[in-house]
Amino acid sequence: MFDILFSFNFVWIALVIIVVSIALAFACAFLHRHFQYVSVAEWLTEHVYCPLGRVLLLVLMVFLLYPLMIPGSDYAELWALFSRPPFQINMINILFVAGLLFSFLPIVSHPAVGMPLLGCIATALFFKHQYAMPNQLDFTGFPAPLGLVKIAALMLIAYWLTRWLNRALSQWVDLKFMVSDSENLISDINYLIFQMPIVLAYGQALLPR
Repeated sequence: MFDILFSFNFVWIALVIIVVSIALAFACAFLHRHFQYVSVAEWLTEHVYCPLGRVLLLVLMVFLLYPLMIPGSDYAELWALFSRPPFQINMINILFVAGLLFSFLPIVSHPAVGMPLLGCIATALFFKHQYAMPNQLDFTGFPAPLGLVKIAALMLIAYWLTRWLNRALSQWVDLKFMVSDSENLISDINYLIFQMPIVLAYGQALLPR
């Protein structure tokens, strides 16, 4: 996986994800401030609009990373999936519904757990329709035990790094721009960005050995 992380293709994909993550985080922060005195709109922002935005970003992340982790695939094939009704139904029923449910459930509502799960679900959907079904493979979505250990380790590393970066960057931003509430914004950005290695590890773990 390290050869992918240091490749040119991964660098430009990472830059795109970083820019979109920052834009989404600022958009959610703006909506929260704008609707803070409108209870219904604030609730929709917290539990519908922003979670769906994160799901869409994770779909974009998987779409861009997929050719790097699954040899022989390309963006034209992936884009064609969106025109197929079975893929559309699975995408809406599984990914988007899961994204909404994860905003309510106690444990998976935490981004350190919920975002990796959603990223893996999105990867599994692409893998099932683009690789497993055309090759008539039995697909359960569960990688081998070694792959699960690797993914769990990456989730812990991402969690620790994100917590450390949240504190360090929020202190710098608060002092630099004379604000006091930047940690939540930075946290949203970091949690989204650090899903990329987890998505790569999960996608590679799905390949038959």
